[in-house]
Amino acid sequence: MVPVQEGLPGLATLIARGFLTWLALGAAIACAVIPAQADERRVIAGKGVQVHYWPEQEDQALLVRSEAEHALTVLADTLGLRFSRPVRIDIVRSHREMVELAGTKVPTWTRGLSLHHANHVILKPQTEKQMQRLVMHELTHVALDLKMQATRGEAPRWVHEGLAQWMEGEMPAAQKDILGAAAVEGRLLALDELEDAFEGNRETVDLAYAQSHVLVAYLVEHGPPGAVGNFLEALERTGDEKQALRRAAGIPLDVLQQRWIKSMRTEYAARGVPLSVELIVFGAMGLLFIAAVVVRLRMAREIRERMQSEERFEQLMAQLELLEEPQEPDEDEERESERE
Repeated sequence: MVPVQEGLPGLATLIARGFLTWLALGAAIACAVIPAQADERRVIAGKGVQVHYWPEQEDQALLVRSEAEHALTVLADTLGLRFSRPVRIDIVRSHREMVELAGTKVPTWTRGLSLHHANHVILKPQTEKQMQRLVMHELTHVALDLKMQATRGEAPRWVHEGLAQWMEGEMPAAQKDILGAAAVEGRLLALDELEDAFEGNRETVDLAYAQSHVLVAYLVEHGPPGAVGNFLEALERTGDEKQALRRAAGIPLDVLQQRWIKSMRTEYAARGVPLSVELIVFGAMGLLFIAAVVVRLRMAREIRERMQSEERFEQLMAQLELLEEPQEPDEDEERESERE
């Protein structure tokens, strides 16, 4: 027998060790590569839009693409606009990522932003309803920048914010209350005051946003076809906002202002009545109702008493007539009279 030297591995052991080493190395490489691939940014394209997102944001990306396609269609029709290249939309994971993509400081409370004249929107994840409104809002700013790109000019702030809010959908209840209070208190802004109001205090800015929403809605829904787009085109040509608005609306500015103000007073003034005044009004209405009921009951009682009096009077008269009727003489009495 040939003795085996201890400590020296056999051929099978060496092969097994080598196999395990390569297996471990392959697993390590796979673990390093697979997460990197899974964590890469993805892209889905739609009509006029490209959405960039992280793998876990696929549902939001599909929602954003759908809403963006709808928004671009409405904006193209409203503004008389054609989108020559896709709009890029990035959904980010964090505020830090938003700042890196924007290349500038961004307030931490920002949920979405459109990069000026860059055809680019950046969004943070939102609930479904919030994301729908956010996509509509930010794409409006992109569309207005594109509309004014010939002169690199700026659409008025009231057009930007008014159209963006109109695109979002129905006016929030808070804005309706703001308009109602301003209508009741006589604080509604005139056309000449609207643009500068965005530089005022918080209360004035909130009112400017709400009134801009109503003005744009009026132009789109009651003005000539393409009124907002025509206004921006005239503004680019002339640089005169009043003249451009008069041409786009098709009516004198004083008439436009009267109709605009009247529509806000008619629709929202009731929301601006303080609760104490409402209670007084309802209280007065309640007192009037009670008074009316009392008067009606009193009249009914008087009528009933009058009818009863008339009935008693008729009975009394009937009794008097019976007493006054002449009695016919008895036949026996007549005979006795004749004998005498």
